[in-house]
Amino acid sequence: MSNNFFEALHQIATDKGITRDEIESIVESAMLSAFKKQYGAIENVKVAFDRDKNTVKIVTKKMVVKRPLNPAEEISFDKALFIKKDVKLGDEIYVEENPFDSFGRIAAQTAKQVIIQKIKEAEKNIIYNEYNGREGELINGYLQRRTRDNLFVDLGRTEGLLPAREQSPLERYKIGDRIKALILSVQRSSKGPDVILSRAHPKFIEKLFEMEIPEIYDGIVRIVKVVREAGLRTKVAVTSDRDDVDSVGACVGMKGIRIQSIVREIEGEKIDVVEYYDEKKIMASNALTPARIKEVVETSDGGVIAVVDSDQYSLAVGKSGHNVRLASRLCGFDIDIKTEEDYQTFLSSSDSRALVDQLFSKDMDETPLEELPDLEPRIIKILEKSGIFSVEELVEKSFDGFLITTDKSKLDIAAIHHFLSKYTGWSDNIPYEKVKTSIDNSLNFGLFHSGKQIGFARIISDFSTIAYLGDVYVLDEYRGQGLSKKLMDCIMTHPNLQGLRRWILLTSTADWLYEKYGFIKVPSPEIYMELFDPEVYTRKEV
Repeated sequence: MSNNFFEALHQIATDKGITRDEIESIVESAMLSAFKKQYGAIENVKVAFDRDKNTVKIVTKKMVVKRPLNPAEEISFDKALFIKKDVKLGDEIYVEENPFDSFGRIAAQTAKQVIIQKIKEAEKNIIYNEYNGREGELINGYLQRRTRDNLFVDLGRTEGLLPAREQSPLERYKIGDRIKALILSVQRSSKGPDVILSRAHPKFIEKLFEMEIPEIYDGIVRIVKVVREAGLRTKVAVTSDRDDVDSVGACVGMKGIRIQSIVREIEGEKIDVVEYYDEKKIMASNALTPARIKEVVETSDGGVIAVVDSDQYSLAVGKSGHNVRLASRLCGFDIDIKTEEDYQTFLSSSDSRALVDQLFSKDMDETPLEELPDLEPRIIKILEKSGIFSVEELVEKSFDGFLITTDKSKLDIAAIHHFLSKYTGWSDNIPYEKVKTSIDNSLNFGLFHSGKQIGFARIISDFSTIAYLGDVYVLDEYRGQGLSKKLMDCIMTHPNLQGLRRWILLTSTADWLYEKYGFIKVPSPEIYMELFDPEVYTRKEV
């Protein structure tokens, strides 16, 4: 094969970062594919490389015959004599083939396609190996393009994806802007490696602390835990094994200079840095900063009650409850905020409290479905077919690492609001308070995986005659696993929703799903009326 050809391949390999062994393997595959295309067989063929001369040859083993019928496997005696003088009929000899002479146009095209494809695959593998194993690292890039709310970041040799769910609501970017992000995951795909980025993950904050605060980088101060609701607030628990080190002061810096550099990076999102303690009461008090806590009392269920003055209540709870919610996640146990007056009332109702504890005791035996009043045998069969055998399982249903619950306290309202306001079309730009109020006044079904909310639906009903099914969703990455059907099974078999005269649903997608549960197109749309205001969430009041 031409030296120039082989040298050109090596030059391409060098430019793509492909090793000499890899390019030789690519050429070998191409030559064998071309030979098979031309002659239909490759069992007697091998590819030989001469690195000193920078050439590659195709060598075939052929039998010496008088009149060859199969030129791919046989050679005439006369031609064989030019290769080996003492050859005899029936001998097998190795014959050097010139690809440029022996390959036809189609075979040569096959070789070209194989080489191009193999080089692309090798380049993809190199890029994948470059980023694989770097999950949790910070990386810099530039905004290259966007599709709807997803951002594509130029990382040099490849492109990173910053999905909408991994962005902070506070941040806005223009094409060409520098973006610092966390490598969340690296996955193989047909187009090359998918490098998923995040600026909303708690790990992103942790890495910023490591970068900006020398004591954390050196291990003098240690981050115990980071919890975050991107765009709202972040809480960081830190500690140090050295008594002479102020772990919080080291993170904040003189006049807050260190923490401010991190706050600027996340566009002004509030960060609370607190000292970590094993003592539950102290930790809860620290976690509720910036509120002042009067007293912390442990409860029998493993949580605590934080007692505050009335003027500190809203500060302790936080806007839409985010401060106490983050504090609970930081501590790892539930925190209930009460004013002094509410706490005294709570103490005086010990009899009621005891009754509630008894009713919902975890040690109680499960209640059979048959003991639930007005639950038809038909519904009991449907529930049991769905894996629900007790009254308790109607509140929470677990399966294969997933959980469906009607417990409002477990809902991640921020996650629900983020999805509804950005990706639904029916509630674009809906305010957070509107979502919270709607949840407060609905029967809600939350779908979770490993503690993360991945789906939701709610029912507006009088629980007697009519129900409206709305805000149904499952995150894109969890679709195709039958989760929508699981969610609908729980909704349609809920005991409070039996015997209704009418169900209402507005949808432009997934008709096939709802039809399984008896939903049909409105038979007489001319009798239906509505008052619809599509700009209610965006129109500014005068």
